[in-house]
Amino acid sequence: MNEKTIRYLTQDELRRLLNAIPTDTKQGKRDKALLYLTYRMGLRVSEATNLHIDDVDRDRRRITIRRIKGSYGGEYPLPPDCWKLIQSYLRSREDDLPYLFVSNRGNPIDRTVVFRLIKKYAKAAGIDESKVSPHALKHSLGTHMLDAGCDIAEVQDRLGHRNVQNTMVYAKITSKKRDEVARRLDISNAIV
Repeated sequence: MNEKTIRYLTQDELRRLLNAIPTDTKQGKRDKALLYLTYRMGLRVSEATNLHIDDVDRDRRRITIRRIKGSYGGEYPLPPDCWKLIQSYLRSREDDLPYLFVSNRGNPIDRTVVFRLIKKYAKAAGIDESKVSPHALKHSLGTHMLDAGCDIAEVQDRLGHRNVQNTMVYAKITSKKRDEVARRLDISNAIV
């Protein structure tokens, strides 16, 4: 992977994408919870579609992520806004299926459906559809975390990367982090 292959959404584009999802229906609640969780937890589409309700610890507001492709998984705290979206979706369901995200037919939501959904909402938000995919949400999180000042180890953990080289690609595409490092070096007494 290199920075030329990374497609990600700006924070403005991501907000527009999520705001394009209506939440007045069960399907809309599912879609918003699914896409937001995929972004906030840095999930691959298959990791999101394979989640079970039991992976969400409602008492502790945590989620267990089982990563694929040899990545590190684990238990992570659910951000409050993500928790609210999941709760709203689960309250709208009238089934006892074990999957966290289900299709209208009662099966686990299929990864191809997620691709169609994100394209549909991107179009509604006026975002170039060629720029969006479920994996672009993962790339967006890595980029946004570095822009927010997280260090590379924090990004590596959130994205589940075993190899830090997979995470370093985000440092090459975000200029905010580079600017901050330059500012710290400029005022440091430890640098001649």
